[in-house]
Amino acid sequence: MSDGIRLSLATMRAVFPSAPDTILGAFVEKQGVLTAVGLNGSRQRLAYCFANLHAETGGFTIRNLTENINYTADRMAAVWPNRFANAAAVRGKYGNAPGWQLKAFDDIYGNRMGNRPGTSDGSRYIGRGGPQVTGRDGYAEIGKRIGVDLVSAPDLACNHALQPDIAAAFWDWKAMNKYADAGNFVGCVKAWNGGTNGLSERQAQLARITKVLQGAEFGAVADAPFKQNNAPAATTGPPEPIPAPTPQANNEPSKWAAFFSAIAKLFGGSK
Repeated sequence: MSDGIRLSLATMRAVFPSAPDTILGAFVEKQGVLTAVGLNGSRQRLAYCFANLHAETGGFTIRNLTENINYTADRMAAVWPNRFANAAAVRGKYGNAPGWQLKAFDDIYGNRMGNRPGTSDGSRYIGRGGPQVTGRDGYAEIGKRIGVDLVSAPDLACNHALQPDIAAAFWDWKAMNKYADAGNFVGCVKAWNGGTNGLSERQAQLARITKVLQGAEFGAVADAPFKQNNAPAATTGPPEPIPAPTPQANNEPSKWAAFFSAIAKLFGGSK
């Protein structure tokens, strides 16, 4: 057992008001993976992490926890102004046939972040999960840390039950405790996504979530192995919900029946 911020379902709901119950429940159930990397060692560490998770995914509400690459040419030019002067430049390079965005992402993300040039790695290893892990190298690193082959099955990064593991692994991989402990939120954001994209939204979430976490209890949190012992099967469907506790079997002997049987034997009532 280690001391840390203890997350209740009510606290997680206040932090991520619109998130699926399965994700919130996973964070409550698997707090040990946060403890393993010291993420819940202080309110500030958690606030820094949760603010970025919220900004990356709209509070875990984006579809399939996957980056939307169905850009318009105007949107692509706005996101990458250093690459494209305007929407016409985007259309001139990639055309407008169905699926042109895949071609664009293979080009934009290709030959970096471990993506192999001349392959579909750029559009295959797009942002997924709470941290929006991006790039073949990122999937390989996070997968290694949690014991799940995300390179072969990148959609597993969207699995609801794995979100605490992925968030903790990403936080630890980027060594972000040092930014939180120094009060350097901008440094944390830069380590997270390589720049300050969406900084104002992240700062707004930080202010809100910091207030929420002030009411969280500090105490003993169970330690847990960081790597998954049983990786979920690859699936393209919605993530599996966290199973409810198994009810007591109907044929289990009643404690009261055992008690009265013992009384009967004591007074010679048994045959």
